[in-house]
Amino acid sequence: MPYLDPELILDRFATFTREEVRPAVTDDEFVHAQVGSMASTLQFLAGEVGGREAAVRTQRRTLTDRLDELEAVLDRNEIDAPDVRAALEEGHSEIGAADGSTEEVEEILLSAADDVLAAIDDELDGERAAIVRRPLYEFLRTRVDQQLGMLGREGDE
Repeated sequence: MPYLDPELILDRFATFTREEVRPAVTDDEFVHAQVGSMASTLQFLAGEVGGREAAVRTQRRTLTDRLDELEAVLDRNEIDAPDVRAALEEGHSEIGAADGSTEEVEEILLSAADDVLAAIDDELDGERAAIVRRPLYEFLRTRVDQQLGMLGREGDE
C-alpha cells in the first residue's frame, strides 16, 4: 500500500520551518502559528500510522482465513494439488512468523498470496483453478477496501 513515511515528513516539515519560515517571521506570531500547524500535522501522521497498522492487521487476519478456506475448497472438491498445498503451508508458516515493521509484514502477506496464486496457475487450469482462486479474492477486496479507507473513501460493499 502506498504509505506516507512519517519520519521523512517530520524531517522535511522541521527543515522547511527552520530554514524558510522562521527567518521570515520575526515575532511571536511565528510560534503561535507553528504550534497549531505542528499539532495538526502530528495528529494527521498519528492517524496515518495507526491506520496503516490496522489495515495490515486486517489484511493478515483475512489472508490467514482465506488460506484456510482455500484448503477446505481443495478438500471439498477433491482436487489433488500438492504444489498448491505446499504453497499454502509455506504461506501459513511465513504469515505466522511475520514479525517486523508494518511494511515488512505487508510484504510478507503479498508474497505469500502471490506464491499461492502462482502455484494455482502452475498446477491447475480451467474451472478447478477458478474455484480454488476464489477465496483469495476476498483478501484482495479487503486490501483494496483498506487502501480506500486510508484515503478517506468507502470501498464497495
